[in-house]
Amino acid sequence: MTTGLHNTLNYGAFVSIHHRHLCRSQYTVRSGSVTRLCSSLTNTIETRLDWNDRIGLQDRFSLEEKGWKVQVDWRSTPYGAGLFSKQNIKSGTILRKGILDINLKEFTSIDDIDDFCRDGETDREMDKAKLDYVKDYLWGFSMRNTDDRGYDKSDNTTSESNRFFGMWIPGNGLNHNENPNTVYRATADGIDLVALGDIQIDDELFDDYRRHGTSSVWLKEFARIHNVTLNFADCNEFV
Repeated sequence: MTTGLHNTLNYGAFVSIHHRHLCRSQYTVRSGSVTRLCSSLTNTIETRLDWNDRIGLQDRFSLEEKGWKVQVDWRSTPYGAGLFSKQNIKSGTILRKGILDINLKEFTSIDDIDDFCRDGETDREMDKAKLDYVKDYLWGFSMRNTDDRGYDKSDNTTSESNRFFGMWIPGNGLNHNENPNTVYRATADGIDLVALGDIQIDDELFDDYRRHGTSSVWLKEFARIHNVTLNFADCNEFV
């Protein structure tokens, strides 16, 4: 987003999907870019997964099936698993395509998250595993009024009117760093993860969790009810 016009276009593209209830059928019946884009993607949201096995969850799908456009892998770091590049990447390269209700899940309420965690399951351990995954991978995205590095320029970072709350499935695994080398960009069908600068082979890929903003009122209540921390500045002690 190097210009205001670019920023507005991205916001407009996202609004066109943000206020619709998208489903898999809408992707499969539409012609053009979305159908072509989804041809290599697997609907990871609808796949039954072992949420306790996070490495196995990543290994369940190929990079292409998860929407990755570059070669990456996950390696041990002092902060747990981290995401690393296996190739040299130019600034502005799309790293991963996120398509709503395919590999990108949006939450707009506590009920949304609770329904996702239950998913018709009677196994309470499965519920807890999903809940733990959500708390670790849920993030926020400001859809407009951000600078070219993805930081919200508005004074009111608590507003929900231009915010996306959700998670990738499987999660990206980006660790926190105040000098990130990735950024999120809204598209007509979801959100892209994009290289913020040139990335060299074996570089770790980072997000700056401060860009997630503060949590919404309902997310604070969700964290209180379930006694969990979230990746927002007002919900933990490390951002």
